[in-house]
Amino acid sequence: MKDRFHDKVALISGGTGTLGLAIGKRIAQEGGRVILADLRARPSASLLHEFEGLSPPQFEELDVTSEESWRLVVDKAVRDCGKLDILVNAAGVVGRESYFLDAIPTEEWRRVMSVNVDGTFFGTREAVRVMRNTGGGAVVNIGSTTAFLASADAAPYNVSKATVRAITRSAALSAGKSGARVRVNAVHPTWVWTPLVDEMLIKRFGSKEKALATILPTHCTDRLPEPADIANAVAFLASDEAMMITGADLMVDGGRTLA
Repeated sequence: MKDRFHDKVALISGGTGTLGLAIGKRIAQEGGRVILADLRARPSASLLHEFEGLSPPQFEELDVTSEESWRLVVDKAVRDCGKLDILVNAAGVVGRESYFLDAIPTEEWRRVMSVNVDGTFFGTREAVRVMRNTGGGAVVNIGSTTAFLASADAAPYNVSKATVRAITRSAALSAGKSGARVRVNAVHPTWVWTPLVDEMLIKRFGSKEKALATILPTHCTDRLPEPADIANAVAFLASDEAMMITGADLMVDGGRTLA
């Protein structure tokens, strides 16, 4: 499947983060043209090294909380490449601290919502707008198992990811019924061992070993997903192999949500 994305253009928000980079690399490995969009999306030796032997990515600065920024980046992608086939909304933030509901600062609530919810909505809206005129395409949103599981001390993140799921389903129905020929799906990971998660879990549990001893028993697998596992799921939903799939939730959770 090395040419699965031949002649396809993919824009990835949060593109220079661990997950975004893994997704971009996966699409590039299969022949896609990749645009990595992020707040500070500047090429560096380490980023370019990830694409060694592949077509180098294009970098664009994007503030996902700004609809103007989204419009500028999406329109530039179409001007530069002639079209946009794939959007992956991979930009996201977690809570800075753990709070019970009655102690959540309003500023923290709005910060998480602005990135995870507004960012996903703006990106999906702009992608459908241009894809409608360039032959259709696919949007893949990064959700979370927390869209399905409650948490005592992480309501902003949980609610934001549940809303990402609702945006995905509503956008899929709207795009399909309006004739835009755009599929919209979501990938829902459990904990993925990235530097951000590493820092968060070590802060909470004291060490990686203690964190895994607590978290792994809630799964059916003997490890947590890696960024490549998420990238594989995104690549499938973004590809023509998933042409009849829209509005779907693809769990990459090692069975965490089964219980």
